[in-house]
Amino acid sequence: MIDSRTDRLLVAALAGVALGALPPWLLRNPFYDGISPAVYYPGQGTGLETWGLATLPLAVLAIGVLVARDGRVATTSATLVGAAATVVALDTASEGVVAPWLLPGPGVAITAASGLAALALVARDRANHRD
Repeated sequence: MIDSRTDRLLVAALAGVALGALPPWLLRNPFYDGISPAVYYPGQGTGLETWGLATLPLAVLAIGVLVARDGRVATTSATLVGAAATVVALDTASEGVVAPWLLPGPGVAITAASGLAALALVARDRANHRD
């Protein structure tokens, strides 16, 4: 059951990971002055065309685990989802190095920030319980 402030914030962070799957993960770079290919990249429409398709159900599942269970199982699932969301968002953000005509979209920023928030909340919760 969600009864602590940390758990409520963790649900909000995981909801942010789920929400981050919906906006575009890639945008055309308006400052790129070279020739950009007229190719549609997955993620330009919505994050569900790329890694968002994995982060959305994982985040929803982790919220369900957090609501249904308490303790190590809940924080472990939140940690895994937060880490996975952060890694895939940073991987997508690095696309700009390979394809300079693309920029990370708002979905990447929301997913990365929410994933990092989930990791920070779990780390803080574990540090508080260690004392």
